Amino acid sequence: MFRKTKKLDKSDLDELQARMQMINQYKLVVQALEAQKDLWLINKYFKYGLDMSSEYTFDLGTGKISQVTANKTGGQKGGVS
Repeated sequence: MFRKTKKLDKSDLDELQARMQMINQYKLVVQALEAQKDLWLINKYFKYGLDMSSEYTFDLGTGKISQVTANKTGGQKGGVS
């Protein structure tokens, strides 16, 4: 079986590479922001008397902090809602 292939011209290839590089840079920024958020939350554990060995969910609408309890289904736990 014969397959026909095409190739991007130089300007389109450069544009695609630049966009992919920007996406990768933004991914790194997001990872850094998530790490800062996690560190900030860990520091707040002491302020609110939370147990470091437990997991909590944080309701962004009400500010309510709930401890995550183990469930039998093994679903996802923790995080910010």
